[in-house]
Amino acid sequence: MADHRADLRCTACRRGHHDPPTRSGGHPVTGSSTPVAAATVLGPIDGGRGLPYSSSVVDLDKYGYMEAEYAVSGSASPFTPVPGTSLTADGKWRVELGATASYTTRILVRRPPADRFNGTVVVEFMQEYFGAERDTNYRWNAESLLRGGFAWVGASLHHEGVDRRDHPEMTYQGRTIRGGPALVEWDPDRYAPLRIPHSGLCYDMLSQIGRVVGPKRPAGTHDPLAGLAVRTLLAVGNTVAADRLRHYINAIHPLHHVFDGFYLQELADSGLAPTEGPPPPAGLHLRADCDVPVLVLNTTGHLLQTSRQEPGERLRIWEPAGSAHTTGPFMARTAAATKRDFGLDSPICPPDVANTLPLQYVSGAALVALHRWASGGEPAPAFPPVSMTEQDGERAVELDEFGNVAGGLRTPWVDVPIARYDWRGDGMGDAGRTFPFPAEQLTRLYGTPVEYQRRFAASVRDAERRGVLLPADAAQAIVEAERVDWTLPD
Repeated sequence: MADHRADLRCTACRRGHHDPPTRSGGHPVTGSSTPVAAATVLGPIDGGRGLPYSSSVVDLDKYGYMEAEYAVSGSASPFTPVPGTSLTADGKWRVELGATASYTTRILVRRPPADRFNGTVVVEFMQEYFGAERDTNYRWNAESLLRGGFAWVGASLHHEGVDRRDHPEMTYQGRTIRGGPALVEWDPDRYAPLRIPHSGLCYDMLSQIGRVVGPKRPAGTHDPLAGLAVRTLLAVGNTVAADRLRHYINAIHPLHHVFDGFYLQELADSGLAPTEGPPPPAGLHLRADCDVPVLVLNTTGHLLQTSRQEPGERLRIWEPAGSAHTTGPFMARTAAATKRDFGLDSPICPPDVANTLPLQYVSGAALVALHRWASGGEPAPAFPPVSMTEQDGERAVELDEFGNVAGGLRTPWVDVPIARYDWRGDGMGDAGRTFPFPAEQLTRLYGTPVEYQRRFAASVRDAERRGVLLPADAAQAIVEAERVDWTLPD
């Protein structure tokens, strides 16, 4: 690790424009903006295995991007409810700072050349599960990010994924899995300095990382963005990280005001306590008075597991009909990373068996819509919710005439279907199932493949107009549909 130090306090601190916040003794931080503590950046990191953990599974050279890794150090605090208050289900929490602790973590940066940068940095709260972390949101949205000229920063924020060493064995979908490895186990030479005492520091750390990659970051030789002119800062996360971001929006964003928008994919109730105290109540919602855009994308399985919330002026909730938690193509991408990073062959669902509805297209459109909205453009489009019924406390999804989910965000794959797309399945990662229609049914529906392709292309163009598909993905969808021909012999 390079050891070239720089003064990377926030700009206001360096210029003497405010006093540092009180970091102990129960100082309440419930008013307007509370200054974010300074963090120091060192790097780029090198050595060890010669590459970062969870480096890009997509070829960056094709898009002119580069990848580098940096260490971020500082002192961070957990948050606790202000005395006399509690964590209410409406998410309107009042918190105060707890005792500080020193930390050193890493950020993984993928940045475009200056002439391709669109002005937005996407900070991913790296997803941690089974004691290891993944750049899950990037894996879903890599092509949209790289085509669009975004800068991406992966922030390692969980103690369990950074420096925990005593990972227990766990059972997942009938398989025994050893936890980890955390970063310090995966590459002891490269990551020896990393330390996060406990994951309760993650929220304050996220704010500090946002400051050192955001529009007001101080100039210096260790700028992770290499001088890019940042205008907009987004935070994104999936599943556990999405729930962490919900806690951040409810409690920390009103104090720090670091991010211009949030994208939460697969938001579920993780059961993680956001503070040094009791866990949040059941039926937790995002606070309705957030002052920046928030976009949530939930697939069908998650809708059945978590409390639903009404959208609002700055909240969009996308529920794509026919979607599963993961898909065959996504699991194939994850398997490639697992093979590279761990030397293991990961059992996956074959893409032609798992749910093949291209959720990555919808997720990419969501991210671009949030970018436009948070940058001062038109709000992200709103779509109806998935149709559901509830009886005796049990919720069920309504289905259309083809067995696909009714209502929700509609795509050509469910409006001009050639298969039933189920969120349930036997594959790893809740990858669902695809049940192709037999040739006889396709002939009854469309007559000929040419007619199917015509109707599908018209639906694709409509989806592009509605903001469901990006232009490049719409074009690819039409190309793929042109390969469909059920009249050919097997």
